Amino acid sequence: MNFADRNRKFLEKMRGLPEQKKKIVLWTIVAVLAVIMGIFWIRGAVTNFSKIGESVKSINLENIK
Repeated sequence: MNFADRNRKFLEKMRGLPEQKKKIVLWTIVAVLAVIMGIFWIRGAVTNFSKIGESVKSINLENIK
């Protein structure tokens, strides 16, 4: 069974569910994707802040005068 067939079966199953369960499935998927995106965002922010910290350490204030 290929990807398209699995998606088609999933959509058919979703169409048969009551409205409340459809909303639960939708919000569960949204929440999982939000957590995954948040993890990547936090990793990127930590990396960028560490680069900024390294750059600040290399500034020599005595040479600026």
